[in-house]
Amino acid sequence: DPLARGGSCSPSDSMIIYALVARGTCVLAEHTATAGNFALVTRRILERLPQEEGRASYSYDTSHSFHCVIRAGLAFLCMADSRTEQAAAHAFLDAVQSRWSAAYAEKGLTALAYAMNSQFAAVLKELMESFSSAAGSSAGGAAASSSDQADAANVSRVEGELEEVRQVMVENIEKVLARGEKIELLVDKTEHLTHQAFQFRRTTTRVKRGMYCKSLKLNLFLCTLLLLVIGVAVFGACGWSFSCGSHHPPSPSPSP
Repeated sequence: DPLARGGSCSPSDSMIIYALVARGTCVLAEHTATAGNFALVTRRILERLPQEEGRASYSYDTSHSFHCVIRAGLAFLCMADSRTEQAAAHAFLDAVQSRWSAAYAEKGLTALAYAMNSQFAAVLKELMESFSSAAGSSAGGAAASSSDQADAANVSRVEGELEEVRQVMVENIEKVLARGEKIELLVDKTEHLTHQAFQFRRTTTRVKRGMYCKSLKLNLFLCTLLLLVIGVAVFGACGWSFSCGSHHPPSPSPSP
């Protein structure tokens, strides 16, 4: 349950739990009277909403659903419990969009994050309370008039079908979120490998330069040693006067 870590939703709580107006992932105004982590889930949903105008509903778990209306470049989104019909949630969003257009027209297309929150959050609260009260009264009347067994069977059948659809949508959202996390992990690994490759290239260049300097020093040392050996050999054979080839054998003395 997404509200288990921060709050709860009893039968007396609002049917509309959370509502916001956003441009892409930039939230312009929002309101909730219940604590929970659904705001974080909403941000993830905003990242994956289509750009074209239309309506959509996403089942988060067996107790809560997200409903969205996209118009004129803005997303009007709310979170409702499972007792709220999709038509009622979309009617609420239509009312939010109508009040927004009357108050701000096209200002939302260029406004900064939460620029309208101080004023429009009160409007969201008013509409949430109004629609939640109306939905609660409608649900109570329907429950009181459901004594007919045939109607009860039909309701049970429809609820079963809705539960199956809800489970499929929950699995689809989980797959989308998991795919997004895997892509982010892959990007992080790619950046890490790129950094490692750059460090390896720098290390290789430094090692090559070191080896070249060592080889040059060794060659210079060997040349110097060879010249020294040759010089010692020449000095030993010829002396300091370098007259190795100028000595002639003594002339034979005349015999008596």
